[in-house]
Amino acid sequence: MDTSQLEKTNPVTPDKTREDWILCALAALAEGGVDAIKIERLARKLKVSKGSFYWHFKDRAALLSAVLDLWDGDFTQQLIDNAAHLPSPAERLRFLMVEALVATVSGVDSARAEAAVQAWASRDEMAARRLRAVEAQRVKYLVSELTALGLAPAEADSMAKVLYLALLGLYATRSYNPAIADNSAYLALVELVLDMAPR
Repeated sequence: MDTSQLEKTNPVTPDKTREDWILCALAALAEGGVDAIKIERLARKLKVSKGSFYWHFKDRAALLSAVLDLWDGDFTQQLIDNAAHLPSPAERLRFLMVEALVATVSGVDSARAEAAVQAWASRDEMAARRLRAVEAQRVKYLVSELTALGLAPAEADSMAKVLYLALLGLYATRSYNPAIADNSAYLALVELVLDMAPR
């Protein structure tokens, strides 16, 4: 057998990318919680061997950390970056809130992913630290934009938490009572908060 035949039968690169594994794990998290992130199960879903996993990750803990990185980046920083081009705090906040209501991010149900990360954080200190850091980042961004609109710091802090907690509540009700998970009602709340800015 020549070298080219050997390379075809024993490829030196994995069939799936690192990103494929992370997205598959994030989808599993959203659907079944952190316990659903099992290497063998993901390998079956991706139709590859477990060897593909170990090409990209040292172990399951490394994959879990990467899942939180993707969740943080796509569900937080990417939304902030997408709004950055807009000229005013009000426009940025409106845009960000509309984007936050999108049902899927990277093909994963955003509400289910948030709920799964929260459930994971309730029983795992590593996940809890990551979630607290992300939530602090989210609220800090909202506070900075509301302050830029002219709200006093304490008022901006309170209203940022109102907007954030209301969004989490909307996410939570999507799974069991979609009729009350009303995007337009949430956007009306956003407008009420924006109307508090000095004229």
